[in-house]
Amino acid sequence: MSVANGFYTVRLVFSKTGRARYISHLDLNRAMTRVLRRAGIPLWYTEGFNRHPYITFTAPLSLGNESLCERMDFRLTDDTLSMEEIVDRVNRAMPEGLKALRAAEAVKKICHLGFSRYRIDLDCTVEQLNAFLEQPQISAEKRAKKGGTKTVELKPHLSDVMTEVSEKGCTLTVTLPCGNDLTINPTLLVSAISDFCGREIAADALRLELYDTTGGVFM
Repeated sequence: MSVANGFYTVRLVFSKTGRARYISHLDLNRAMTRVLRRAGIPLWYTEGFNRHPYITFTAPLSLGNESLCERMDFRLTDDTLSMEEIVDRVNRAMPEGLKALRAAEAVKKICHLGFSRYRIDLDCTVEQLNAFLEQPQISAEKRAKKGGTKTVELKPHLSDVMTEVSEKGCTLTVTLPCGNDLTINPTLLVSAISDFCGREIAADALRLELYDTTGGVFM
């Protein structure tokens, strides 16, 4: 690793499960800033009147969802710590429900992010779920950035789909777009399933992995 411009960027992969699923993105940012400071990580700070550590998250997770693959980038002022030591120090300072899994020097830019893979547990039957997926078209209303809603055709964007019976009812494992051009949140998909079933379907979503636009693991 080499330090250029006074810093280098580390990408930390961490899980967010259990009670931590209810930590908002803003609170997560604050919590992770405290974690890095308590861990004694040599953070690089922005310059100017309001100096703060550079910390950014890849595709922030929706409130209430869990994940095994969250990404957080932060900048270090030197390379004296190994990636293993960074993970160990961070875990000793982590709150309940958050756990560092691995770390590496950041390689791919956020613009290279392409897909998210999810496991979604649903309280409907696998027959209902399969019937939903077999529709020629699957549409949902998504909020537009400039206000209002727009209709999104979901079916062409559902890939590597697997369904199975589970204790709750059934499980859907699916890869969804997660990039600059289009992001489909599992909440939007569950809403479409609820409309198809004629009732609100309870669901628990777990993000399994993030991939780049070529299908490789985003790291």
